[in-house]
Amino acid sequence: MKEAEDPHAVLGLSPGATREEVDRAFRALARCHHPDAPGGDRAAYARVRHAYEALAEPRGRSEPGTRRTAPPPPPRRGVSIPVRVRDARPRRGADRTAALRVALPLAVHGGTAALALGDGRTVTVAVPPGTEHRARLRLPGRGGPGAHGGAPGDLLVTVLVADHPVYRRAGRDLRARLPLGYAEAVLGTEAAITGLDGRVLRVPVPPGTAQGATITLPGQGVPGRGGTGALVLDVTIDVPAGPLSADQRAALEHLGAALPAPRKEPRR
Repeated sequence: MKEAEDPHAVLGLSPGATREEVDRAFRALARCHHPDAPGGDRAAYARVRHAYEALAEPRGRSEPGTRRTAPPPPPRRGVSIPVRVRDARPRRGADRTAALRVALPLAVHGGTAALALGDGRTVTVAVPPGTEHRARLRLPGRGGPGAHGGAPGDLLVTVLVADHPVYRRAGRDLRARLPLGYAEAVLGTEAAITGLDGRVLRVPVPPGTAQGATITLPGQGVPGRGGTGALVLDVTIDVPAGPLSADQRAALEHLGAALPAPRKEPRR
C-alpha cells in the first residue's frame, strides 16, 4: 500500500509552518501547476491542492469563541492566473541576407532587378550606377517581421556581377580587345565597336598602331563620384590564318620588300 505523502513536504514547508506560510506556498505552487497556466501539470496541481486541504482543514475548524476562517480559494478554471511573461515591448525584426546576380551592363549603368526570396516574396532592387562586384545594398523594412508592433528588419543584398564576354571592369575603367587587320594597323582607320550599353562607338586608329598598343576613349567607362572612367582598348593584330593565294603572297612580298626593315634590339 502506498504511503501517504507528507503535505508539508509537498508544499515545501517545515512541519511548524504557520497558516500564512501554508497559504502563500499553496498560491505560488497553484499558479505554477494550474492546468490553464502555460506548462501546467494537472497531476502536480492535484497533489498541491490535496496537501493544502490536509493542512488547512485542521486550522479551519471552529474552536469555542472563535470564528472559522475559510481557506483561500484555489485558482479556478477560466480565472486569470498571474503568470510571468516575457518582455512585451516592441522589438525590431531581424535583418536578412540575400544574393543578387546581375549582368555587367546593369552594374555599370544602374537599373532595377527582381530578387526572389526564400519565403515566396519577390522584391525589386534598385542597383546604383557603378555598383561593384560583391557590393552590399540595404533595403530598409524588407527583413524579418518585428515583434509586439516593432519595426521589421532590413534586407541586406550582396550584388554578384557576372562576367561579360567582351568587356571587363578595371576600377573605374572598362577594358576590351580591339582586333585590327594588318593594313588597318599600318594605314590607320576608324573602327566601329559596340559599347557596353549597346551604342555603336567610332574608334580612331592612328597609322602605325602596333600590337599591344592601347587606345583610350575618355568618358566611356564606369560612372562614379569622381567622374566617369575611360574605355581602354588593347590592340591585337589579326594575322590571316588561312593559306594565301599566289596573288596575295606576291603582293605581301612586294610590300615587305618596300617597307623599311624593323628595328631589332639585341637579346638581353
